[in-house]
Amino acid sequence: MTDLPESKPEGLHPEQIALVRQHLQDVLSSSAFAGSKRAQEFLHLVVEHTLADRTDALKERMIGAEMFGRPVDYDTANDAVVRVKATEVRRRLLQYYRDSAPESSVRIDLPVGSYMPKFVWQRDRTTAEIPVASVSAVAPKDLHGAPAGSPGDIAAALPTLPSKRIWWRRWSVVAPLIALLAVGGFLAIQGWLGISSASPIRSLAILPFVNLSGDPKQDYFADGMTEELIAELGQVSTLRVISRTSVMTYKGTQKTVPIIARELHVDGILEGSIEREGNKVRVIIQLIDSRTDEHIWAHTYERDMTSALELQGEVARAITEQIRIELTPQQQAHLQRTRRANPAALELHLQGMQQLNSGNPRGAIELFRQALEKDPDYAPAHAAMASAYGWLGESGRISYAEAFAQQKSAAQKAIDLDDSRPEPHLELGFAAMNQDWDWSMQNKEFRRALELNPNSAAVHWAYANYLNRVGLADDAVEEAKLALQLDPVSSRSYTNLSFIYYYARQYDEALAQIERAMALHPDPMEIAFPLSVIYVEKREYDKAIQEFQKMGDVAHGLGHMGNAYARRGLKAEARAVVPRLKQHVDKTGVGRYEIALIYAGLEENDKAFEWLESAYQVRDKGLTYLKVDPCLDPLRADSRFASLMQRVGIPTS
Repeated sequence: MTDLPESKPEGLHPEQIALVRQHLQDVLSSSAFAGSKRAQEFLHLVVEHTLADRTDALKERMIGAEMFGRPVDYDTANDAVVRVKATEVRRRLLQYYRDSAPESSVRIDLPVGSYMPKFVWQRDRTTAEIPVASVSAVAPKDLHGAPAGSPGDIAAALPTLPSKRIWWRRWSVVAPLIALLAVGGFLAIQGWLGISSASPIRSLAILPFVNLSGDPKQDYFADGMTEELIAELGQVSTLRVISRTSVMTYKGTQKTVPIIARELHVDGILEGSIEREGNKVRVIIQLIDSRTDEHIWAHTYERDMTSALELQGEVARAITEQIRIELTPQQQAHLQRTRRANPAALELHLQGMQQLNSGNPRGAIELFRQALEKDPDYAPAHAAMASAYGWLGESGRISYAEAFAQQKSAAQKAIDLDDSRPEPHLELGFAAMNQDWDWSMQNKEFRRALELNPNSAAVHWAYANYLNRVGLADDAVEEAKLALQLDPVSSRSYTNLSFIYYYARQYDEALAQIERAMALHPDPMEIAFPLSVIYVEKREYDKAIQEFQKMGDVAHGLGHMGNAYARRGLKAEARAVVPRLKQHVDKTGVGRYEIALIYAGLEENDKAFEWLESAYQVRDKGLTYLKVDPCLDPLRADSRFASLMQRVGIPTS
């Protein structure tokens, strides 16, 4: 750190400045500040700027630029890096003076709401006056409403009382002030402890943790730990917790906390930061009542990598205490369970989740494999592996048989190792449907996943899709609306809802959901397929074909495009798609169901049933849509269709 020209702060003489610097070194070398280089640097920075009278450098924006490399014009409202580090420094100072401070003529305080330290002088050790620039007559308030100065600081600032008569006159003036301070102090303590007269927080969004490592490549770790905390709190049934896909849209946002809260319809916002130093992890959490924009709680946690997952349960328990939510015995046991992790396996798992969430399941699988080589009993990696294989199968990138067999095996292994998480039950439910056509097992596993995490938007979407496929359209729409409440600003949510309305034959409403998704600027490929099939059922065939063509050589897109050509009357174009799909069948086994769709559109029913029978023999996942796919409507009156439905096992009611 470069030393700037120094000047004397008003009210401090050279001997006092030397004493402050000597005491600062004692503080920084103490056990209270051990292991936190950033906290040491922060306190050193603000003290030296104060001693040199560089008050302009003590603004939040300037500290962010100098210490954390932020641009000078960065958005301090949404980037809490300076605030969270200052909170940590205050707590370490409190620990130092409470537990290990030797006798000294000066004490360093950092009032909350300010980045200018104040130096409190012990009157029996120095005759110096408290510097006017360092201690204000009225202590500034912290983020929770409590006075920044301790009662000792306030007392130190009061004048010496010269005589009983003068004391009495002054007491008549001071007594009401002290009474007022006492009441204010009581209310401040209530705020500090999270006690509020306002209605309790019952909905919460956990914003992406700020990565304080200084290395953008470590974002995967901050994002992964954010996702873990969302999953932990999601298991508290009396609290609505916004899903990962929605909160991640606010990563790097310029929006303020109140605006975010209004968009997500939540009472509270949790923001925090994460920092790694070697094998140590430090997490700083701040809980904000978004209805008043008041900070109601903050805490710093430090753990080693092996207990990083247990940290999430500890944080979740603390939050439920702060917002006064009563946990069931099962929820308490879940949040208190032992969750040790091999640090290398945890790293690889979180890197894999970053790949999976960015749409690269193949890359994710390789990282999950490496994680399991480090720790074969690491349940989260098995569950994530199941999800990645399910993705590959659902999208037709590999054969259904391979994908869903791997999905089922990995999900079952994860459940055997840890039955407390919903993700493997969700994946086992998907495999039960796609590989085994076991509809009762699918229903059972999805319900179990919802019991474990009623806040999982992914599980609600899956269950809504199940309800749709068995013909319970109204129930599916209601379930989808629950999912949307948990994932309200994700384009994928509106895309999912469009499919629910599509299979419910409510095509105008389905199109309206796609338009809402488009307003959130999704990847164009995310909406191409649902938009295309909706256009087909609205008989806007040219628009549909144009959208299908954007998808390229994707099996399910080709099949529906061929169906659209046929229904448009372009029979030659429809038949020309069949050889392309046969190539997919030869390469991956995917495409039989899609060829049947083309022949259904051409009203060549015998050929359609021939390919449906072929799909049946290989358990093509497309057959799980038999009951609801509008492309198959020309076949429904045929007795062969009812027989096929019965063999696939789709419930009749």
